[in-house]
Amino acid sequence: MEQKDLTGTSTRHLLAPAPRLALALALVCAGALAAGPASAFAGCPNAEVEVSDQNVAQLEHSVVCLINERRSNAGLPTVRPNAQLEQAAAKHANEMVDQGFFSHASPNGQSFIDRITASGYMKDARSWLVGENLGWGSGEYSTPASMVRAWMESPPHRANLLRDRFRDLGVAAVRGTPYRAGDPDGVTVSSEYGRRTLSKKANRKARKARKARKARKARQARRAARKAEAQAEA
Repeated sequence: MEQKDLTGTSTRHLLAPAPRLALALALVCAGALAAGPASAFAGCPNAEVEVSDQNVAQLEHSVVCLINERRSNAGLPTVRPNAQLEQAAAKHANEMVDQGFFSHASPNGQSFIDRITASGYMKDARSWLVGENLGWGSGEYSTPASMVRAWMESPPHRANLLRDRFRDLGVAAVRGTPYRAGDPDGVTVSSEYGRRTLSKKANRKARKARKARKARKARQARRAARKAEAQAEA
């Protein structure tokens, strides 16, 4: 029953890592700790459920919920899910389990800033701020609440989680740990935080994409309603 965590952030300065607690400030920060089980978090579904009793999608959703709960309690704006950051998080979580390491830097030398850049998150951005918190746990320490509690109890991790400038978030969870890939009771979590200021052209493109997504969802809802009505009449 063990849990380990690592955190990272980026503004384009780097600080030298300290033993067991590393910091890197590319508007970057990193760290490691062991923590005990979490107390109850009533506001988020499945927060106290071990990974062996739920799927990873539920766990990811609960971690996002808990992060936003902590931010709201601190009077900070919530962070919204971002597909590009989720892509970067999933890549690293899978790498750590598959290759057996626990670090912000991959064995090939790729940093978390490199991964987030490769996801396209910084494309067309005039400025950006990114961060990363990592963690793994097994058994009672594999719950979303235990993971978020561990981050909150570590000053560098807490600083990332409660950084008021962050607006976007990508969370990915993978079964297994960096030290036991096949652990059915273990989970490895990567969480990527970000904020970017887009160019005017990119902002227009983003607004157009959001409008298109909204219209597509409305069409899908109308089709579903018509289908339900037809089935009811039949």
